[in-house]
Amino acid sequence: MEEAFARIKGQMDELGLNLAVWDKHGQRVDDFELVSEFCRTVHGLDPHHCEVTHQLVQRILSENEPGKNCTDCCCCVIGVPLHQRRRLRGAVTVCYPPRELLKDQCLPQLAERLRLDQASLNESAERSCRHSSQKAHEIMRMLSWLLKTEHDLHIANDELATLSTNLAGTYEELSLLYRISGSMKVTQAPKDFLKNVCSDLCEVMSVESAAGVVYARATGEDDLVALSGSVDFNIDQVRLLAATQLAPLLAAGNRSTVVNKFTAAPQSGLADKIRNLVVAPLASDERIIGMLVGINKQDKSDLAVRSDFDSTDLKLINSIANQAAVFLENNRLYADLQELLLGMLHALTASIDAKDPYTRGHSERVAALSMILAQACGLPAPKVQRIYLSGLLHDIGKMGVPENVLCKTGRLTSEEYELVKHHPAIGANILQGIRQLDDILVGILTHHERLDGKGYPQGLSGKQVPLEGRIIGLADAFDAMTSQRTYRSAMELPAAIQEVRRCSNTQFDPILVEKLLVMDLAKVLKDLRKKPQNILEPGSLQEHVK
Repeated sequence: MEEAFARIKGQMDELGLNLAVWDKHGQRVDDFELVSEFCRTVHGLDPHHCEVTHQLVQRILSENEPGKNCTDCCCCVIGVPLHQRRRLRGAVTVCYPPRELLKDQCLPQLAERLRLDQASLNESAERSCRHSSQKAHEIMRMLSWLLKTEHDLHIANDELATLSTNLAGTYEELSLLYRISGSMKVTQAPKDFLKNVCSDLCEVMSVESAAGVVYARATGEDDLVALSGSVDFNIDQVRLLAATQLAPLLAAGNRSTVVNKFTAAPQSGLADKIRNLVVAPLASDERIIGMLVGINKQDKSDLAVRSDFDSTDLKLINSIANQAAVFLENNRLYADLQELLLGMLHALTASIDAKDPYTRGHSERVAALSMILAQACGLPAPKVQRIYLSGLLHDIGKMGVPENVLCKTGRLTSEEYELVKHHPAIGANILQGIRQLDDILVGILTHHERLDGKGYPQGLSGKQVPLEGRIIGLADAFDAMTSQRTYRSAMELPAAIQEVRRCSNTQFDPILVEKLLVMDLAKVLKDLRKKPQNILEPGSLQEHVK
């Protein structure tokens, strides 16, 4: 309360009162100067004054009550106990020369005893004696009131500072929860989401590191692990820590836990790296699907100072874990639905390819090559996915073409060719009732349109041909050239490249042609004939994009 005593000292100075502060052992703890000229002259020469003051302080401390006394030099000494949150912390005294000094023989006797010039002492007393001894009780009440007021103000400031700190912390926590909620998009990769959560956790909770673990759903798969912060350990150590020590800890109570004196397993290599931690389960339908961990708490005001986790940290990480678990579970459900949808679409296209053994796998290869071309064009991921699905279903309309026409080994008649030319429109009609597939219909409908206007079914030309149709059309033609068909053998790669160049700017978009031909097409063809590719995990096909 140094600032409080400084304010009280200023008020006492204005009244000509000398202030002193004492601790609970009766030792003076301030360095305040005497404001009264008379007291400055007399007190240093009169040891009895100090003795009387000390006696008064000891009596106040022992009785916990205000008191007053007088010295041989006739000064009044008043003292009151000093409390802080109802505990006795010391005493505060004031002394002053009363006006009665000017009316009796105290001054001549005092001047003679201390060997001072009486005239000078009289002048000093005239200037310093401002209050009578009868004012002592009023001064005592005023001093008590000032101390209580300053004490209450001190407590209020402390509580306000604590409230401000708590509000700032709450604001940071709410901001973090808001950011996490805002980033909960089912299309976001779980690893990226978990990494962002760990990074935010480090900042808001003031921990050296944070880790997130999501358990694998299938045997043989690795747990998903994200790690952020400055502690020097790796993903494998996090997996070991989670499996051997943290998972059993959560399984015991299925709730967030603080461990402020953590002992790492010897085999983990983390004994000298983890001091304390807080862990919260990622739970869904009472199943634990993973965990969030905050490691090594730091003091927010000084990051070099170590600290312990408390109930506030426990509440925060539990709230974050609950939100993260909702996202991760929804993401899993979304992934399951996508896998189901893609599985059905692959089965549907396989049924078309099964009509002609020579075109088996054609739709999947066109879809994968269309994806590569779309990525090479720098298209956003959602559009790449739509183009992939369009490529996968581009020939679905062949279900409406007679099998004897599709599998004919010789040249098609003009009537048969007209039947084949209807398959893009048939495919679009088949799928137009599925609202979720509306945005892939354009690629299916226009994949046989040409820049020179000689394509079908609408005879579009130039920029009238949508990008989706141009991409799938090039991928379709290139796979057809390099695949074995009932009516001809597969072209050698150099011949196919030459044919693509020849048809650039007439049948094919020249920009797409260049993007295709800069690839390592021998490797592309080899990869396309491996297992079917999935847009969610493009795998080795991604490396062909320049």
